[in-house]
Amino acid sequence: MSEYSKKTPPALAKTERWLIVMTLAFVPAIAALFLPEATRIPLLAISGLTFIVGFVMMIRQSRTAGGHENLRRLVHPDSE
Repeated sequence: MSEYSKKTPPALAKTERWLIVMTLAFVPAIAALFLPEATRIPLLAISGLTFIVGFVMMIRQSRTAGGHENLRRLVHPDSE
């Protein structure tokens, strides 16, 4: 083994931030099922806004060079 491979740590798995945000959008929606009726509309609005933010993050990532190729093809099918 070379000295370089001994000193470098293994690469960590890349997490998609937009996926985390979109997953967290379900937390207020699930909480709305168990909390009083007066809190349902605000919680569902927060859930919807969080989901939209995650969707915008996904679109922005797909337009950058670092975006995943399958995601880029999903958003821009004519770019092949």
